[in-house]
Amino acid sequence: MVTPEDLVGRQVQRVTCSRFNAHDGGGKPELLHMWLHVENLGPVRFHTLDHILDLRIDEPHDSYDMDTLGNVTVGDAPDEFPLAPFIGSRVVSIQHIRQRSIDSRVGFEMALRAGSVRILALADDLVVTTARLPGNWEDDLVLDPPDTDPASEVMLRILAEQTQVCRAAREAVLTGGACRIGDGVVPAEVLAGTYAVRLEHTRAANIETIGLPETVAALREHGAQPVQLGSIDSPDGSWHFVVFLAADGSLAACTGVRKISPETTGDHGETRS
Repeated sequence: MVTPEDLVGRQVQRVTCSRFNAHDGGGKPELLHMWLHVENLGPVRFHTLDHILDLRIDEPHDSYDMDTLGNVTVGDAPDEFPLAPFIGSRVVSIQHIRQRSIDSRVGFEMALRAGSVRILALADDLVVTTARLPGNWEDDLVLDPPDTDPASEVMLRILAEQTQVCRAAREAVLTGGACRIGDGVVPAEVLAGTYAVRLEHTRAANIETIGLPETVAALREHGAQPVQLGSIDSPDGSWHFVVFLAADGSLAACTGVRKISPETTGDHGETRS
């Protein structure tokens, strides 16, 4: 996964768009995906997951036909596309945007030397704009203040692409999840016993988890070394992540447990342990 902050300081070298064109000719082409080809990073694909903006390194796919519905064309952004004037510019800063009605981050404003553009996931639509939004959409959006929560900063620093659960926990932080880090430390081997019991309980109760067996194994490997506990709750309350920090501030282990039935929340691609 790529974070918006990963774009800062890098040059936007090219913009590729995937757009749906209806055969009936009604309306303008609908933007499905966007790829920013970014200096020293590669093609970053922008995709919407409900109200979540998902960024990943991925090559643009080919154009394809949708039979009687229309076709999807993939190619360089047209001159009128909001980001087209910024090709060749460097990203100066990023500020996250929150949608008031759902109290969740839905995108960000990207400042470049020549101006700024907003990239948003609104009602599962990918929106790229330099203008005000129509209707009540504009009033429902607010710029988040820069992240200053020390716990969030620690979590973003240690959680990267290590494992699936790390990616899921990092996404929860980036979309506004609550973070906490405890004051005390506990020997890792003690926590290994505790979480081994929890592993058996979640399996018996058919509770979905991510990375719990691997966490038990990692804590056993750390033996008597002190470990500090942290936690992250996803913004919608569907997942609770536990993060174990080693004495040197590095990641010792990470696990997650589902708190809400999957029928009531979107599919984030988790696997059952």
